[in-house]
Amino acid sequence: MTSDATVIADARTGSATADAVTPPVEYGTTLSADGTTLGYYRRGSGPALVITHGSIATGDQWLPATEHLAEHFTCFVHDRRGRGRSGDHATYDLSTEVDDIAAMMAVAGPGAHLLGHSYGALCTLAYAERLPLDGTLILFEPPLAVHGPVAGAGLARYRELVDAGDLDGALEHALVNFVRLPAEAIPYVRQTPLWDQCVPLTPTWVRELEQIDARGADLDHYASITAPTHLIAGTGTTAFLYESAHRLVGIVPGAGITDLPDLDHFAHVAAPELFATTVRQAVSGR
Repeated sequence: MTSDATVIADARTGSATADAVTPPVEYGTTLSADGTTLGYYRRGSGPALVITHGSIATGDQWLPATEHLAEHFTCFVHDRRGRGRSGDHATYDLSTEVDDIAAMMAVAGPGAHLLGHSYGALCTLAYAERLPLDGTLILFEPPLAVHGPVAGAGLARYRELVDAGDLDGALEHALVNFVRLPAEAIPYVRQTPLWDQCVPLTPTWVRELEQIDARGADLDHYASITAPTHLIAGTGTTAFLYESAHRLVGIVPGAGITDLPDLDHFAHVAAPELFATTVRQAVSGR
């Protein structure tokens, strides 16, 4: 497996160090089909697992979970285009995300498993529809239009806030109107580290929300997926995300599902060890 550049970094701080911490993080780059540079990190040993993160996030959000996943898998986590260590391109749609995942699967090698979270799960679903997948497809709360459009008419206001530079207001608008968090929960979310991490990335969510709604409410086409598939959902998540996961179980042939009690859309951050165990069980089939 090769990359344009690699460096061993401390798994906790991300700073270069001569003494590798277990499990260490190895950074590298690869190119997507349109020439876009994708930055990623590799961590652990064992079967390959490519991880595709969600909206308003970077691959670094998965550092806590990969600390535990790395005990069983060689994790490959890329920054999706337009953020973090990755470049971007003027042309964007869901097919470019599929090409990016294909580039990462090539880095990971034959038989790699594929995990997607939130919008990243929508991207991995599109990948599994278009390209063969020998490993297990793991989907953590994909946002599907089970209750109508995810963004709908609210997208126009979100775009206005982003264009005006009110990224803080845009994030609040999105969490209430798209993620369906109750407004009274927003002050508590503001106090978490996730808020400051997400705010600068709100502009990338515009085009992703467009793609989510463009997929429509018809989910039957996912029945063409042949890869072994497992869904993960938190019982404490918002209703449409929970239903999205459970609806897919009845559509994708042979799919299974694990509910994580009292956890939500950020279970991989709040309970990384439990989440890693769930992924391992999904891959092993028990």
